[in-house]
Amino acid sequence: MTSKMNRRKFMQLLAAGGASSTLGTVGQLALMNQAVAATPDFSDYKALVCVFMLGGNDGFNMLVPSDATHADYAAIRAALAVQKNDLGLSSISSAMHNGTMGGGSSNLYNVNLSQESAYTKGFYDLGAKGIPLGVNAVMPEFAQLVTDDKLSIIANSGNMVAPVTREQIQNKTANLPLFLFAHNHQQRALQTGQADNLDAIGWAGKIADSWAGVNNNSSLGLNISYSGNSRLLIGDTTSPLILNPGNPSSFNDMKLNAGSWSDERRDLFRELIAVGKNKDPFQKLSAGLLERSMNNFDLLTATWERKDITYSTKGPYGESLFDVPSTDDLGFQQGIDTGFIPRMENVAKMIDLGVNDDFNTGNYKRQIFFVGLGGYDTHARQADGHAKLLRELSLGLWKFQKAMEELGHADKVTTFSMSDFGRTLSINAGGGTDHAWGSHHFVMGGSGNPASGTLNGGTMIGTLPDLNPDGPDDYSDKGRIIPTTSQDQVNASICQWFGLEESLIPEIFPNVSNFASNPSDITSAYLNDLFIS
Repeated sequence: MTSKMNRRKFMQLLAAGGASSTLGTVGQLALMNQAVAATPDFSDYKALVCVFMLGGNDGFNMLVPSDATHADYAAIRAALAVQKNDLGLSSISSAMHNGTMGGGSSNLYNVNLSQESAYTKGFYDLGAKGIPLGVNAVMPEFAQLVTDDKLSIIANSGNMVAPVTREQIQNKTANLPLFLFAHNHQQRALQTGQADNLDAIGWAGKIADSWAGVNNNSSLGLNISYSGNSRLLIGDTTSPLILNPGNPSSFNDMKLNAGSWSDERRDLFRELIAVGKNKDPFQKLSAGLLERSMNNFDLLTATWERKDITYSTKGPYGESLFDVPSTDDLGFQQGIDTGFIPRMENVAKMIDLGVNDDFNTGNYKRQIFFVGLGGYDTHARQADGHAKLLRELSLGLWKFQKAMEELGHADKVTTFSMSDFGRTLSINAGGGTDHAWGSHHFVMGGSGNPASGTLNGGTMIGTLPDLNPDGPDDYSDKGRIIPTTSQDQVNASICQWFGLEESLIPEIFPNVSNFASNPSDITSAYLNDLFIS
């Protein structure tokens, strides 16, 4: 029995299904290199870095009300409420920059070396920046980035199809995302840029399709994942480069210039690939993928090993910049290491290689990176688990930003967060929170020096919600906050900075026009204060 499948559908199946995962693990980089639109001729380099907090980050305990509304927050948060206690970040600001911040019991957040107690001890008040929020005590670096105008807060954002009111939800006329509180569906929708279409390709994949030649047709492509085969990066005609932290992968015993045994295996393998190219269409495709894989392994390995970056900048505790601080330095009972810091180190090096065109393409101009962090589904023991996650997030962002500054790339890179959804303001019997909707997010980048085209750092974009349970911004009565800013608005704004043509925005983010204040001007949906014009 035979079945017919057109070429486009076949390629989509490989990109979205199990075949892509298998091929991706051996370096499947680009299924096709067919331009579907005129590729921009950029004269500069820019990168986007997506930090995806898998599981649903509790943004309302990451960024806490510091004004009179703190009482409303504390009343519903009960035992998980972060205290209204400003820890005075200024007392360690200089030490943090100089890598001499005190460890152990000298941490500002320390309470008997307990991460659970540190989690609720207090916050770093952002009132001096005109922001009525405080950054959780375990995130001093994050707070410093805001203070230094290198990170901005996106208030109460989430995955949305169109603006929504509580009244619309109650009378069942609201246009809601599909499977709103389900992890896998919301992760998929956020990565496709279409909250009402779970079958679409990734929005970064669409960009890669449209800009197929943007890096002078480099087989490394546009999109790079350090967390598996993310749908965000998969297009109709392009697929991401999938890497693990550390040195690039290679086929077993077939590393370039590794000795006679390896060279003989490589020669034999290439002969087998050549045979496959003369067979049926599937074998031709497979042979082509394997050949590209080997070629790109060789390119990556040679380039990676030729360039060793040693940073003079130290981490907050005086550690080598991308070292993970010890448990003793952190003053916690357990250490932190979800792999976020090593992944960000690799992203930093890949950006430096791209900026300097060390891949020798002659014109390497754009990259999009995906870095996932797991563990944010905090249904139980949130004070323990979330404290460690936020501590690692804060350190990882700080280290990456410092690397970009030392390398001279800070103004070329925008890092932004996404997460399945927020958490309920009410807590459950397990000492955790449940699936909700709106949450606070962030965008990071720039050197802190205001200039046209750079991040408007140290600001809050968007509107803070009413946190009262069963109030005007509550989806139900558990503190499932309705977002006031769509993730599509954030994405469209950073893609505009990235250089995406305005004509492509409706194709990449079909629902963003629903948020336009002027129906005839899609740019009125953008967060126009996010970057300095």
